[in-house]
Amino acid sequence: MSESALSEDTRAGPDGVDGGSTLVTIEDLFSDLSELTADDSSAETRSEIRDIAHLLAEAHERGLIEPSAPDLRVRDAAEAFVGSVIFASPLLVEDGIVDIADHLFGTTPYGVPVFLIANTCFVVLMTYALIEWTGRDKGEARMLLGVVPVRLVMTLVVSFLVATVLMTVWGRVGGWQSPIEAIARINVLWTVGTLGAALGDILSEGDPAVVTRAGESARSDRRPAPEIVDRIATTDSETGSASALSDSELVDAIHGEFDDLESVVDDSADRREINRIRNQTIQAAFDDEIQKYTSRDIAEAFVGSIFFSSPFLVEDGVFDVAAFFLSFRIGYFPVYFLLNTAFVPVMILALVYWAGPKDVRMSRPIFGVIPRRLVGTAAVSFLTAAALMAMWGRVGGWADPVIALARISVVWTVASFGAALGDIFPGESSGTDINDDLAAIARLAVEGGSIDRSRER
Repeated sequence: MSESALSEDTRAGPDGVDGGSTLVTIEDLFSDLSELTADDSSAETRSEIRDIAHLLAEAHERGLIEPSAPDLRVRDAAEAFVGSVIFASPLLVEDGIVDIADHLFGTTPYGVPVFLIANTCFVVLMTYALIEWTGRDKGEARMLLGVVPVRLVMTLVVSFLVATVLMTVWGRVGGWQSPIEAIARINVLWTVGTLGAALGDILSEGDPAVVTRAGESARSDRRPAPEIVDRIATTDSETGSASALSDSELVDAIHGEFDDLESVVDDSADRREINRIRNQTIQAAFDDEIQKYTSRDIAEAFVGSIFFSSPFLVEDGVFDVAAFFLSFRIGYFPVYFLLNTAFVPVMILALVYWAGPKDVRMSRPIFGVIPRRLVGTAAVSFLTAAALMAMWGRVGGWADPVIALARISVVWTVASFGAALGDIFPGESSGTDINDDLAAIARLAVEGGSIDRSRER
């Protein structure tokens, strides 16, 4: 069976239930297979289940099926370090860092650098959103004080140290003659470096292959946990043959093994269970269709807009482009500004629905026509651009709101591209649809109002 046909057969879960609403992990799949092994003592059934287990282990090694709670490793810190250096380095030569830093520590009502504190809080929120709120909910294996993810602390610390060292070595902190000014400059670079550190950590495709004595390659850190492997015995020879398959061949092999397993099972309930596991397996690893629009999609758009817009915040060319937008008018209407404003939603539509990397379906549109993802992406990217431009002092203190809006629109254009890609690139997010969340909030509000009125009576 081809991969396209496979995805069409498995997008809906068993009995018509959408399988994309729940994250299926390698632990879940091995647990389900173990239950089938326990329920049936047939040697033939056990053999087929072992074959499926080998293929699932290979899919896990390739990063197609993830564990439920990724553990923090030294390698993650190294990946965060590399990502931070890559993102922060281009900004080291930008004089805009100095201007932004002057704004951050120069605004001090009652002696408090409010923008410097606000930017620091923003960095923490942005990093937390990128690590915890985007994509599918995988959780964190280690928490500090039971609340703060250790990965968040690691990312913030590594990126801050990288920004401090780079700014000091490259002579961008004025020799630390004014510590608060130096920290403000580092804070600007840290904002971008933290984004790179988080992405460098979480977007890594896994550890490189480790060469064994026999000359075979094995990604040891991506192996399922020992207690999972113990449930279903595997052999090196079969695992090695699975590693030679391409992703599409692995899809066909998984489907074929499930067909073989179904053929040796007589009980109809077991067959339904096998189909359920099959659907969950393919849904977890290979389904690229996106239908739901959740709060996690909003968080992903937020992070993506920061990712794309940050380099433009330090560029003075933004001012020149904004001035050009307002230079040509017909009557009272700035033509180029309006054309650019219309261009942004068209590009969002193109990236999300027409030319993007995922198969995105429009579901539950506003008024039956307007895509929710278009409105959400445009709104999130605009608000992000406006907040960053205002916080970093790039709108001239709002002395002229029209000029400020034109400058924001320049950054918004780029931010919208990042928001669109940041939303759809991770795939369909876990969680409930945002319409259902809003409906639940509305019900609670109505019920609360009814209770209050009854008490007044």
